[in-house]
Amino acid sequence: MTFVLSAAPTELKRIGRARAGRLALASLAGTALSAPNGATAQALLTAPGQTETVSVASEDAGSGRTGDGEIVVTARRRNERLIDVPIAISAVGGQELAAKHLERLADLTVRVPNFSALQQNTRVSGLFIRGLGGNASNDGAEGGVGLIVDNVFFTHVGFSWLDFVDLDSIEIVRGPQGTLLGKNTTVGAVIVQTQKPSFTPSASIAGTYGNYGLWQTRSNVTGPLTDKLAARLTVANTSGGGWITNAVDGAKYLDSNRWSVRGQLLWQPASGVSDRLIAEHYDTYEYNNFYPVAGDILSNLRLDGSVLSARTASWTQKVTQNLKLTPNYNAPYNANFDTQGRLRSRVDGVSNELNVDLGGPTLTSISAWRRLYFRPYNDNDFTPLPVFRNGFDVDVNQYSEEVRIASRSGKPIDWTIGGYYLHEDLESRLRTIYFPYASAFFLGPTAASATLNGLEVDRDGKLKVDSIAGFGQATWHATDRLSLTSGVRYTSEKKSATVVGSSFGGSSPPAAVATPAYSIAASVTHGSWSWLVNPAWRVNDNVNVYASASYGEKSGAVNTAATAAQSAVLIVQPEKSTDFEAGVKTSFAGGRATANLNLYNNTISNYQDTQVDQSQPLLAGYLANVGKVRLRGVELETAAQLGRGFSLFANGAYNDARYLSYANAPAPLEYQAYLATVQGVAAGITTLSLTGYQLRNAPRWTLQGGIDADHPVSSRIALTGYWNVAYRSGTNLVNPRSAFYRQPSYALVNAGIGARTTDGRWSALVWSKNLFNKLYAVAYSTASATTPIQEVFGDPRRYGLTVTRKF
Repeated sequence: MTFVLSAAPTELKRIGRARAGRLALASLAGTALSAPNGATAQALLTAPGQTETVSVASEDAGSGRTGDGEIVVTARRRNERLIDVPIAISAVGGQELAAKHLERLADLTVRVPNFSALQQNTRVSGLFIRGLGGNASNDGAEGGVGLIVDNVFFTHVGFSWLDFVDLDSIEIVRGPQGTLLGKNTTVGAVIVQTQKPSFTPSASIAGTYGNYGLWQTRSNVTGPLTDKLAARLTVANTSGGGWITNAVDGAKYLDSNRWSVRGQLLWQPASGVSDRLIAEHYDTYEYNNFYPVAGDILSNLRLDGSVLSARTASWTQKVTQNLKLTPNYNAPYNANFDTQGRLRSRVDGVSNELNVDLGGPTLTSISAWRRLYFRPYNDNDFTPLPVFRNGFDVDVNQYSEEVRIASRSGKPIDWTIGGYYLHEDLESRLRTIYFPYASAFFLGPTAASATLNGLEVDRDGKLKVDSIAGFGQATWHATDRLSLTSGVRYTSEKKSATVVGSSFGGSSPPAAVATPAYSIAASVTHGSWSWLVNPAWRVNDNVNVYASASYGEKSGAVNTAATAAQSAVLIVQPEKSTDFEAGVKTSFAGGRATANLNLYNNTISNYQDTQVDQSQPLLAGYLANVGKVRLRGVELETAAQLGRGFSLFANGAYNDARYLSYANAPAPLEYQAYLATVQGVAAGITTLSLTGYQLRNAPRWTLQGGIDADHPVSSRIALTGYWNVAYRSGTNLVNPRSAFYRQPSYALVNAGIGARTTDGRWSALVWSKNLFNKLYAVAYSTASATTPIQEVFGDPRRYGLTVTRKF
């Protein structure tokens, strides 16, 4: 965890409005530590479940030395105490993230209410707030939850796949964003801040060994190169950890094989001027594209669940009759693949942030480039025979520039104005490759192997985006207690898209398999407004009451794998989000406890989701504007310092997330034959209404709690430990009208126990995630005529020993 050490005296004055209770908290924590080093002070001075996100302009970045231990966040582009920020925001400090091995955004599910992340592979990763986000497995669709790393907005959800190490903090902001935060979003943003270079030399290295052969190293070094230039180098590596053995070749699936390097320079040529340059590379080469067979739909059902008839056109039927194999549904322990390869992904990036004090206001310029490379090598027949492979090759290049001017804090009106530009080039190529047994599988056991062997069918989608925006936000401090924040943004965005279909190879493939060549294209320019109105009343030093109304839009989506028949929906309209929130933030017991309550009602129209092309049902679905959803609920976060190095937290959220209108959702496979009979649709695919149902992947209840300890047992040694539990109520992960994809409620426990020296130089921790080895699903893939039900599992019990040395 990290604390604010701002170089600007006026900012320190504003942030330092701590009363005697908060100073007493700092004194209590300092007494408990009995140590000059700030490592433990960081843990004790911070209320669990919250953070002290830092903008460090001093020389001691991340040292943890602070005057009063106030929690400070930067979501509104300036340093502010958490209790003073009248919006729904959760955050976790960097030291807690590292100590508890919360290195992937999906790990934050155990710490932040109403937040989850799917990271089954790079392309279909997604961030979710209140049940919404992700990208609908479509490369041309942006997520409803934005990802901002070191003030750079990432467009493609695949960037969230990264391990984030050497962190200052992670903040999760709820509700539409856009009047300040990069690009527009409809339901929130995740803000990641890494540690800056420091002019005080330091270094650390941490090594981890865990079960399933996991090895991990994390190291960083920082210090001055000259009196005006500091540098920081961070290197991370992870290998092993695979917990599923493939029967064909013994490969360990669901492993980690990744490394990253981030280099930084911080130049401070004069007072009030700083420039931060970051260059980074991430690389993965691992078996994380394993989706075990969990079952198949073998019966056609009526809507009441009774059996209508047996299904004959199924994956099971093709495997048993055409390939003469016996299906194994013992997921996840049924890996038996012959053409599965390692998934390959890389991310490269360079960014530069310049800050100049203009004698009052501060000018900030952020220039950035990011590139994503992704190549899957899937075995899509799920058998030990070579049948076919299917997957998306993805390449993303994005260039962005943000310029803003922010007033100095402490005036009657705080304001920020700025502009933002983004250019993105994206290519998403869907490749389907057929192998020697493809003819038997698709056409029948007597079909000649050469008919489909060597056939490749491609859909090559390309997208170009140019987005330019101007924004402004101001807070009027009407009195010492009453303030009003308002903001506005205008965005003009042009999207151009093409999809080219082609096929080659095979001796004489039928047209139903080898799609005839086609080319479709479209281009649109769209302008949109976003706004925010946010009054707040500081009842007293310990109570802040607020309300907000906001509107934002998520960019229109592109169907990068559209068929020739889907040219009219190549580009779909933006989502529109209107959000109303009200809450109260409190501090009591002399600052040793906090409780934050937030109520929300967020309605999203033009909601982007899947529909079925009824004219060509075998070509499956596409993304479209399907209707309206509403998120309504309450979020509570509490924390308390118990003294003597002990603290606890308890969070909870109730989320009533419903489809207000979604009349033509793709019907679950088990009902399609019945609906086709009832509705007179000759083809076997039809639709079913989801109106009024709870959103998929949106549990009604999420609860978290835990206790942390850092207690000195002598002048040189302190014992450390934590116990965290997180609960999610049952939810359907695909379609709320199907019984096949429901994950029942479950709880996960993470725990650790260790020791450290009070000078902060050495620490050792024995830790475990999913301590009681709960087997649970994080996603499903639906069955079709050629694929079974596939279940994506969360990690099993993991445990290990981490030893850290700081210099």
